[in-house]
Amino acid sequence: MEIIIEILMQLLLPIIIEVGLVKWRWLSVSGAIAAGFLAFVVLFLAKWSIFPLITFLVLGSLAGKIRANAKDGGDAKQGLARDHWQVLANGGIFMLLAMLAFLNDSGWLESILGIHTEVLRFSETCHLLAIISLAVSCADTLSSDFGRVWGGSPRNIITGKRMLKGVSGGVSGAGFVGALLGGVSIAIFVLWSEFSLVGSSTSLFWIVVVFGFMGSVLDSVLGVLFQAKYMDESGHLVDSSEGGTRTLGKGYRWVTNDVVNAVTGILMLVVAVMYLCW
Repeated sequence: MEIIIEILMQLLLPIIIEVGLVKWRWLSVSGAIAAGFLAFVVLFLAKWSIFPLITFLVLGSLAGKIRANAKDGGDAKQGLARDHWQVLANGGIFMLLAMLAFLNDSGWLESILGIHTEVLRFSETCHLLAIISLAVSCADTLSSDFGRVWGGSPRNIITGKRMLKGVSGGVSGAGFVGALLGGVSIAIFVLWSEFSLVGSSTSLFWIVVVFGFMGSVLDSVLGVLFQAKYMDESGHLVDSSEGGTRTLGKGYRWVTNDVVNAVTGILMLVVAVMYLCW
């Protein structure tokens, strides 16, 4: 009975939150559908806790709404409800790892690949990597939002030159604080999970925090080097194309903030796998 009540609570809570976020225009309908599918895979297939995802969703949406009031050169989606692309860019890796853990626990990976993954603690590794990927997303999200709302004039993370507030690749002290808080907000869940991969729960906590912070830094570097930036009316580089009316001044048009987020998550996942193997 206790298990049934726990499952119902974990099922009803995200549904209630998603309905509220759509009503408050923090999530679009497509974003809510993507988030619901993500919750289903995590909760019912992988049988992981849904609360790290809920924490990220609420923190990211709340910070995004606060940031929407800031006047800066944000991208075209700034201030709008988060759509399915944004949900998948930040939570897609988490969902894929949950699916892999489910396939492993169901015996499908062994029957298809012939690998005895229980020797490698495959499902547990997937769970830890999923939390790391979410910490990266949360750290990057809060870093951007803190920097735009409370940070001063940001500096280019590579050259150190001052940039317009809100342009990808700019960093500030407030942004670094946001990145640290974002990593901690997700890493705290490893203290209530049973992992036996790397040392104690405290060690894992700091590992997740460090990876989250590093992911935020990497996101800024990729944003400077590759994300599309457009010339505004004053001749400054900004992230928003204003409906396609502005001229591309730097980067690649197809490299949006969502693309940078997804690539950052993949690269940090590779680094995390290398670290765990080492």
